[in-house]
Amino acid sequence: MSDEPPAQAKADQGFELAKVRTTLALERTLLAWIRTGLTLIGFGFTLSKFMHDMIQTGHFQSTLLYPREVGIAMMTLGIAGLTGGLLDYKRRMKRVHEDLASEVWTAGFIVSIVLVALSVYVMISMIIGMYF
Repeated sequence: MSDEPPAQAKADQGFELAKVRTTLALERTLLAWIRTGLTLIGFGFTLSKFMHDMIQTGHFQSTLLYPREVGIAMMTLGIAGLTGGLLDYKRRMKRVHEDLASEVWTAGFIVSIVLVALSVYVMISMIIGMYF
């Protein structure tokens, strides 16, 4: 039998369940940041690439003065939001799981890091003019 009184055991169990709920809430918030960032990055890339191709082929006269720059700005906003969401997630997870450093490295966190890296690569490629 346990040396802890039943009330203490229930309190510990309640505390652990609260940590699990908080962890899941943080994971949902990170996934929302991923969706928002990916939407901005994707739309910015599409706008920039599509408008560039249409203007280059002469099929379209742009009403936007700088469609490429607007697309890159949207990509930058998406990358900045996703990076901010990553940093916030990491900070809050470390606060919830003070004793375990590995709790931060979830699948969503790793996917976010890869997404930021790929997005930065694509944006830099667009800036220096390497359209693929």
